[in-house]
Amino acid sequence: MSRDAPTNGLDGRLIERCEEIPAEPPTGDYVVVDVLHFSNTVIELFENGADYVHITDERGEEPAFKAERPEARIGGATTPAYEPEPGYDFFNSPSFVQDLDVEGRPVSMTSSNGGRTVARLRAVVDPASEVYVGSTMNAGAVADHLRGNGRTTYLVSAGSRGDVAIEDHVGATLISRALDGIPLATAEREVFRRQVKVAKGPGYAQKNELRRRDVCEYALAFDSRAVVPRLADDSLVDAARPETEHAAD
Repeated sequence: MSRDAPTNGLDGRLIERCEEIPAEPPTGDYVVVDVLHFSNTVIELFENGADYVHITDERGEEPAFKAERPEARIGGATTPAYEPEPGYDFFNSPSFVQDLDVEGRPVSMTSSNGGRTVARLRAVVDPASEVYVGSTMNAGAVADHLRGNGRTTYLVSAGSRGDVAIEDHVGATLISRALDGIPLATAEREVFRRQVKVAKGPGYAQKNELRRRDVCEYALAFDSRAVVPRLADDSLVDAARPETEHAAD
């Protein structure tokens, strides 16, 4: 490599798990990456017209949000039959929310990994910092939004219940490469796609039709979305929309 060749800044940007977020993080832009499936569900909620996505501190707080806003849609856990738990409208699945009426509506949700990471950052970052949600699907859009703003970007792989999650590292790598202007070679793209597809086990994408779609039609759809979820107070808004369209309270 020549002295002037671009280098990937991932090593200086990556926080490998939610549990490694510092107690007093430095000022910067923090991008939460939870590819399977929180990030992609949030992206698709905005893609389908959600007004904003409120992130609860704990699972179980969503019904209270809906009680105050009857028009809201709320997300919870899934049953073994891949249906939302009673009282909830959806669960973490970009495929499932395609049939959910969210146009112009607020949404409330969390998850054990990505949602928890957003809530953790919300509690500890200073007011000058920003928190975003990224994935394989919107890596280029997030990078375009952040590039050149003069602040350090930190890519936070949410992980899986305390363990490192390879699919989150793939998402973080795509964002980092886009920030540095280093395009993926064809062979690299195929390696990354294969890593995401088998990240939760070689048979994960075949265990259920919904999960197959979550992986193959969404997680593997690199750079297919222009949505840029950004935390505003306790809710995510789409920073790619005109500010007049945001109505988060």
